[in-house]
Amino acid sequence: MEDNAKTIINVAGDYVQSKHVDYEINNVEAGGIGIQFVNGKQTTTASSKTTATKRTITPKLQAATFSYRYKSTQKLTQLYQCLLNAKWIAADTKPDDFLAIFSGEESTARVKWIGKPAYLYYLIRRGVESQLISLPDGGKIWQITESHFTDSNSRPLHDLRKQKEPKTAIPAIEVMLKILEPSA
Repeated sequence: MEDNAKTIINVAGDYVQSKHVDYEINNVEAGGIGIQFVNGKQTTTASSKTTATKRTITPKLQAATFSYRYKSTQKLTQLYQCLLNAKWIAADTKPDDFLAIFSGEESTARVKWIGKPAYLYYLIRRGVESQLISLPDGGKIWQITESHFTDSNSRPLHDLRKQKEPKTAIPAIEVMLKILEPSA
């Protein structure tokens, strides 16, 4: 009994004479590593934050660009203005950078895409399917897209090929694609 009298623990203002805990995580470090004591044995555990985030490998950026089928910059400029009005590209986007992405010539131009990534996915995919824009020989659609479009924080977009069709935006995107047709 004397040993119990010496091991009184103060927990949140209450005095506790004995404490029995099977699992306890304490001392969580900034990197998300916690120390866990199980029946007096120390083990190291990673927090769920660390295991939930996967490191994505950034693909090599390409200078290759898409080619607009009809070579006129007037239609591409109209698409650029439409995307600005829809607030899908950043307001500070230079027209020359946007046009360079569809010039068919190598470029390091980048455009900040602030709309949903699924909108860009559908716009580019449908543009290629309808043959309004084409890929260079050996070019890959999503590698080129991810090389020239960034997210709202100026970071490269990733995994666009895994996006789903944006059901609510399909009509608006189809109208934008009609702008690129010569009769529009």
